[in-house]
Amino acid sequence: MYYAVIGNNYGDEGKGLAVDYLTCQGNNLVVRHNGGAQAAHTVEKDGMRFVFHELSSGSFNGAATYWAPTFYPDLYKLEEEIASFRKVSGRSVKIYASPKASVTLLYDVYLNQKKEEARGTGKHGSCGMGIWEATRRSSIGFALTLEDISHLSAEEIAQRLSAVENDYMRSRLEENSIGEPLILDKEKYASLLKQALEDHVTLVSGEKALFEGFNNVIFEGGQGLLLDNTREESWPHTTCSRTGITNPVKILEGNGSKLDEAVYVTRTYLTRHGAGPFRDDPALFFEDETNVPNPWQDSIRFGRHESAGMLFARASGDVKDNCPYDVKVSVFITHLNETSGKILTEEGGIGMDSAMDAARKEGIGRLYLSDSRFSKDVKICDIRS
Repeated sequence: MYYAVIGNNYGDEGKGLAVDYLTCQGNNLVVRHNGGAQAAHTVEKDGMRFVFHELSSGSFNGAATYWAPTFYPDLYKLEEEIASFRKVSGRSVKIYASPKASVTLLYDVYLNQKKEEARGTGKHGSCGMGIWEATRRSSIGFALTLEDISHLSAEEIAQRLSAVENDYMRSRLEENSIGEPLILDKEKYASLLKQALEDHVTLVSGEKALFEGFNNVIFEGGQGLLLDNTREESWPHTTCSRTGITNPVKILEGNGSKLDEAVYVTRTYLTRHGAGPFRDDPALFFEDETNVPNPWQDSIRFGRHESAGMLFARASGDVKDNCPYDVKVSVFITHLNETSGKILTEEGGIGMDSAMDAARKEGIGRLYLSDSRFSKDVKICDIRS
């Protein structure tokens, strides 16, 4: 089975819980296909809690991770995440990756953070993890791919880093009036990148054969539909990647396969962690251990869905607009325990019976209902047309 787990709103909906649920049984591969280490997908299981960034949220269940060509891994941060997960779970991890995936560099993170700091009250809402800058740098000829790191020596990688520093970063810093450059020990950094790749990542040239070696392949998206890079009306408060069904469909089409089920994840209320248009509801506040205040995104905000119909229409609309074939569309509703089992909308609290009616009208075939932090408590409601 091929699944796509997609954030239905501004991110932070509970995608980690959804992936954990879908990987509870069988031999599973989880595909990370957009963004990079900016993801913060939380899974709580058997007394353990972990926030996943580059590893799959199915890792507690032994699911392997695959970095698609459209993912921007940060090898500098990888060792820490793997070590932290091993300490929490006692588990090792298996990471596969496309040789074509371009890495996020410390230069990107530095530039990203400096730009966002300089914006003051005009912040874009960046996570400060360098993904947008990595995408820009890679698109104009300064990419450093996993294949490059694998084939080049540490000395040759350091030379590539020097080119980034001298031929790209210098002018980029000037464009953004950032006077202080990032000083790196390029030889040490190059060695670290190469060692992290050799120690933890297996490069694969054939996605089709890789996918066919697993019972289930689950595409784990980062962020949410309302941050997709095609939402021009929301620019510049968007991400630089496709956050919906587009990448999974294209990747599977390239391997002669089709998606079976698209699972759109939403809380019973809206959140936005970062700057941008949002209807804050000062009456709403919920504890959130993952989305703590930080210098780039400030504090998480809370609001209400415009309506249940709009919530479900956004999911079905993504499939209609970006998938050329029929796919089962499901919505995974989290945090029901925080709102007494209701979806909070501007029209008021919507119970599950009314939600089922709204979902049916928008062609949703299934609801996954979560009223705790644990995937073992998830209930399934299949919707009859």
